[in-house]
Amino acid sequence: MLTMMPEAAGDFLVNLAERLTVHCDPALIRAMMKRACGGQLDTRGPDGRRASMLTISGIPFDASVTGGRGEFAPAVRYVTETGTQETEFSSRVATQLAAIQDLVAWLPKGDETVADVLHSFVTTLYPDPAKVHARHHFATWTGVVHNAETPHHAARLKVYGSPTIVPGTLHRLYSTWPGFAGLPSVPTHEELIKPVFVAIEVDARGNLNHKIYLRTRYNDVAVPMKLVRHFGDPAWEVLSEFVRCGVDAAELHQHDFFVCYARGTGAPTFQLSLAVRQGNDLTGLVRELASRHHGTTHAVDALTQAARSCRATWRYYSVGLGFSADHGIDKLNVYGTPTWSAV
Repeated sequence: MLTMMPEAAGDFLVNLAERLTVHCDPALIRAMMKRACGGQLDTRGPDGRRASMLTISGIPFDASVTGGRGEFAPAVRYVTETGTQETEFSSRVATQLAAIQDLVAWLPKGDETVADVLHSFVTTLYPDPAKVHARHHFATWTGVVHNAETPHHAARLKVYGSPTIVPGTLHRLYSTWPGFAGLPSVPTHEELIKPVFVAIEVDARGNLNHKIYLRTRYNDVAVPMKLVRHFGDPAWEVLSEFVRCGVDAAELHQHDFFVCYARGTGAPTFQLSLAVRQGNDLTGLVRELASRHHGTTHAVDALTQAARSCRATWRYYSVGLGFSADHGIDKLNVYGTPTWSAV
């Protein structure tokens, strides 16, 4: 079992921030990372299964860069999970809620009101965690964003959860959280595209962003057609861009796709992400997309370089393209994870 110390992930994030000229307090980045993961980044849990479903390796940590319309954004983004060594679902939820409570304090407007909102979101998903079987490993993930605008605070805090573990969760979410009501989804009888995650995000001003994620069935030739049928021109344009940048059109269905609809203060936004499975390499696609949408490969290269500087290897595992009616494809997110072969 690979055991990675949170200090190694902190080193990676600080190095990445330097390469992206994100002038944030390194102590802040390290402290938030350590609290967000609970000081544990083992790849395996006590039962021998992957400690986290966040990554293929099981490590509860990934990082990403973003940008669009010819520029990359000077921001460090990561997602992690705490409580991964807890064997009971209810214990995981309790551990994760405690971490969220602490992390909120690092937001510029982080107070009890914000903490209560995030707590309420989690309890909407899991009203009685003790009744959820221990086989359900995933309860929540926590995402953090740092940028130069808030050098001594977090710029964003995001909590992910599952809408499928407890029956009736989506209906309960839509009826009690207006921000989720009306976000585009698919009919309940649709077999090729299913909701898998929901998330709520708080930014530095205290504004909320609501998100729903849907995943396609793997290796079904009808998936690209179904994406276009349900999500129209945005899906068509993004799929076409993946093909233009090197993905074989005949093999599109052999990738995992995630649709994300998000709503903040305006109209919902659309993003379609392509993810690879074990053994596949996204480097060529990532660099081509970055050249086209970030205007440079600097940010995506910084991920690899930061990992190497910390004696880790880097693996890209997902790319996401956002689409708007006004600008077409206007956002590129690139995700991956560093891996340490020994500690």
